[in-house]
Amino acid sequence: MITKPSKTLYLSIESRLADVALVGHAVRGVCACSPLKEEAYGEMEVCVVEALNNAITHAYRKEEGYRVDTAITLHHDRISFAISDCGKAIEQYAPRSLEFDPEVIGSIPENGMGLFIIETIMDEVSYSSNNGRNTLSFCRYFTQPQA
Repeated sequence: MITKPSKTLYLSIESRLADVALVGHAVRGVCACSPLKEEAYGEMEVCVVEALNNAITHAYRKEEGYRVDTAITLHHDRISFAISDCGKAIEQYAPRSLEFDPEVIGSIPENGMGLFIIETIMDEVSYSSNNGRNTLSFCRYFTQPQA
């Protein structure tokens, strides 16, 4: 079976929260070129926006003047995203779990939900920090992989 080559769109923004929406719009555009159902476009956008917000807020402490890079890749079987920065690394990266009672509004955390959302929506999530470069990678398969 011959598979189509992957296609990657590279985007780079300054570490300004106001610029994150630009990448979000690009994510929707790339999703429109994929086999994903239109309802999934927003989920992909939310994950990328959360990852970018985390990089700007935590890695760069909301300081402007730094770069955050995004790679959006269409593979034959999935769409993948990689968000990279050169700021402070995530210490002890591990899958997130949230402990709260959804019936009690006051117990819902105001922060710390970004990685949980990404890990809930995406099929695969990984994080690496090498030579001062931090990368959060995640993907969604177009059809669920066989177990």
